[in-house]
Amino acid sequence: MFPQLKQGVATLATSITAAGTFTSTAIDTLGFDWATIDVYATTQSASTLAGSPTVLKLQESDSTSATTFVDIVGARLGTAAATNVDAIIGVGVTSGINGYKFNVDCRARKRYLSVVASPTTTQSFSTAVNLGRGEQSPSTAVKAGVLNLVEV
Repeated sequence: MFPQLKQGVATLATSITAAGTFTSTAIDTLGFDWATIDVYATTQSASTLAGSPTVLKLQESDSTSATTFVDIVGARLGTAAATNVDAIIGVGVTSGINGYKFNVDCRARKRYLSVVASPTTTQSFSTAVNLGRGEQSPSTAVKAGVLNLVEV
């Protein structure tokens, strides 16, 4: 049996300057119990904590209004000096892509999720989401949110 996942792109390669704030589009989890959210950041200027984003967190809301999103406790990453963080952001690389992942049990979450990041240097961020354990199986390309669905 194949895991029946619905794929989505929350944000494509958005460039954010140092100390700016990246916020993904709202991820609608309606009808799904599980989400895995991948965050990809371009290389950073230094392979140290000082070169990593100062904030990388997941937020939730019952609506898509940006002002209603709140941090999810347990999904707040930051620097060692930051307050209100649940984990320290890993040291990124200076060549290649820096990848981060949030696995989310949506049964205990509000309907909409969003990723927020603040880089220390100019970086581009992309986010992709796969939703699983749906009330209805996304067994066609349209239901899976893709152009083609190939199962082998």
